[in-house]
Amino acid sequence: MRERKNVYELPAGDTTLEWYSKAVVEMKSRPTTDPTSWNYQGAMHGFQANLPIWQGAAPLPSESEQRSYWNRCQHGSWYFLPWHRMYLAYFEQIVAQTIVDLGGPADWSLPFWNYSDTTNPDARTIPPAFTDPANSTNGLWISERNSDTIPANYVTLGALGVFPYTGDGITSELGFGGPRTAFSHSGRTHGRLEHLPHDMVHVAIGGAMGDPRTAALDPIFWLHHANIDRLWQVWLNQGNRANPGIAAWLNFGFNFHDKDGNVQMLTCIEVEDTTNLLSGYEYQGVPSSVPETGMLADIEPPNEMPLEVVAASNVAQPLSSKKTRLGLGLQPPRNKRMKFMAAEEFSPVPESTFLHFENITGTGVPPAYDVYLNVPDDDGGKEAHYAGSLAFFGVEEASTPSDHHSGSGQHYALDVSELMSQLRTLPNWKEEQLDVHLEPNSPPAEDASVVVGRISLYSA
Repeated sequence: MRERKNVYELPAGDTTLEWYSKAVVEMKSRPTTDPTSWNYQGAMHGFQANLPIWQGAAPLPSESEQRSYWNRCQHGSWYFLPWHRMYLAYFEQIVAQTIVDLGGPADWSLPFWNYSDTTNPDARTIPPAFTDPANSTNGLWISERNSDTIPANYVTLGALGVFPYTGDGITSELGFGGPRTAFSHSGRTHGRLEHLPHDMVHVAIGGAMGDPRTAALDPIFWLHHANIDRLWQVWLNQGNRANPGIAAWLNFGFNFHDKDGNVQMLTCIEVEDTTNLLSGYEYQGVPSSVPETGMLADIEPPNEMPLEVVAASNVAQPLSSKKTRLGLGLQPPRNKRMKFMAAEEFSPVPESTFLHFENITGTGVPPAYDVYLNVPDDDGGKEAHYAGSLAFFGVEEASTPSDHHSGSGQHYALDVSELMSQLRTLPNWKEEQLDVHLEPNSPPAEDASVVVGRISLYSA
């Protein structure tokens, strides 16, 4: 059984990344029609022929083969985690076989990048092997990454505190693993782990990683997703949490190619226990066991009060390249009006409050936008008003109708319970209005645009 190790804890003299680089170079030399090639593996996650990075990939597989195996990544779906686990497992098998064929060790395994490790000052920086040397002799380097370091607020792990695997995304918090869906390539509502840190890491690195149609062409993609896969097990190991226990999830299957290029299918129930997946693996420092399915699959969050809309915008809002400010009128139902009065009227226990951004559509690859509430006019102390960030990872695909979705865009939600409780104690608190500020983390590209269809505040 393999052990996937923390890339920043590989011992001196370890050759894991050296052999990974050699395997990537070899896989890139294979024709795109070969299922074990770098291009084919990348296209299984996402592909669009007219994007610059895909120029020169021809000849391509037949259109029927592309429809069957390419553009299959599951996003905005409760299949997000199991699909990517399957994808990683077969990719790891292909790389490991390539390394053996090149004369390397037989026990190679894919490392993970734990960018949320607060004990490691370098954790949020892409490991040096992926950036030096910065040329084509390095199989792990790729041009045009926007950044080698991820902001600290983009790798927080609040998702681990979420109890249900699924959530309805509107009247309750978003679930840990995503909403219940059918096959969902570029789905609408992203679950809590997918939003943060998954999406945020993608857009922070940018370049190929910033777009689902190109992301898997960056070698760091695979270490990022190994970490997301690891966090799934970390979440389960906390107890009182479980994967979905119904047939629609357990028995749903996806097709992949193994190390010999043969088509194989796996179902979600077959990948719950990583020690039995292909040759089996565990993560360094994370014990693996078969999760209990069914019994705890629909655990409710601790606050079981139903959430109601207490504020909402009524017009679509294009986001500015600098700063967008929108006022939401707070008009709670009569039985809740007292909750939005002076601070002394509130319980010291924060109520559940979620700020939703619905029907987000866009073009290109926008940067992440940071969200602030009730920022003073002089922007003083802005960080104390930070509510979270929106990634818009894959927004152009989500805005384009296809066989798998309507093109109605994306949906994100931020848990602002504690922030709202704090804001009500400040002198500038307005009982009748909440000011929402959105600012891009970096200058948007000329071809990038974002329109938020509706902003709404739900509270219990």
